[in-house]
Amino acid sequence: MIGLVNILLAWFLPLAQAFVPIQRWRTAAVSNLGSRLYSTLSAEQEHAREVFRRFDPDGSGTISSTKLKDMLVSLEVDVTDEESLALFKYLDEDGDGGVDFSEFLAWYSEASGAAKELASNFQSLLIGRRTVDYFDSTPISDEVLFRAIQCAIAAPNRRLSEPWRFIKVGPKTVEKVAALNMEINKGMETDDGEKISNLDWTTIPGWCVVTTKLSPTDPGKELEDFKSVSCAIQNFMLSLWSEGIGSKWTSGPVQKTQEFADLCGVDTGNEKVVGCIWYGFARGGLTNADPKRREKGVEEVLCELP
Repeated sequence: MIGLVNILLAWFLPLAQAFVPIQRWRTAAVSNLGSRLYSTLSAEQEHAREVFRRFDPDGSGTISSTKLKDMLVSLEVDVTDEESLALFKYLDEDGDGGVDFSEFLAWYSEASGAAKELASNFQSLLIGRRTVDYFDSTPISDEVLFRAIQCAIAAPNRRLSEPWRFIKVGPKTVEKVAALNMEINKGMETDDGEKISNLDWTTIPGWCVVTTKLSPTDPGKELEDFKSVSCAIQNFMLSLWSEGIGSKWTSGPVQKTQEFADLCGVDTGNEKVVGCIWYGFARGGLTNADPKRREKGVEEVLCELP
């Protein structure tokens, strides 16, 4: 569960390890559960009960300090022996050498509630990300780029092929790419008859070209790799957004040319360009970025089968 480890270490364990004598909220929570304990559980609490029972095979209704650690690991809480023992002593208020489900549930409910808040903030980040078209000229540090790539390469990769490559494009190369783009787009029009705008690409502070591996003899693998790289780009852009940095996933005629590949050091015999990510501080701030336009809601895209 997202954030549960941090909550455990930063909130409960310092109290337990210091043995601060306080009358905890847990006492009231346990008494309020009463006979309704097993009839009002959330999905997370139901899962906690299922796992608790797994580590209480004799049905005694309590678990030992050793079993508590194993159960926490099953609930995605990574703790050391020392931390688990401290939590056990914290929960075993009556000192009978065992923690029952009521005692554990009160703590877990509070921890999972805090984790849900973190999850909500994360989901808001996902929903709030938008494409940024115009950037201030302030350079973005390489540390931000490295963190974004670290998130990118954690993307799903079913075949474990790690097909992605990230190419940071510097100012001198950007000038050459911009000149190539102007030459290609000279006199071209969009579908509605408008002249293609030649945005001054040299003013965009961050450029990162992303490629995927080619597999001419295995089109299925190539498609899977392309999917993985697309997921990686999403992670890349979300990482930037989380740090207040806007981005835009670009593609276009210039990226399909051999000249562009040569400028960016792309070996077209072994890889192809998936896109170029522009990134930087959004002109006017992220809150003023163009809002997402989605005409369909969850109900219109979700199908359920029996």
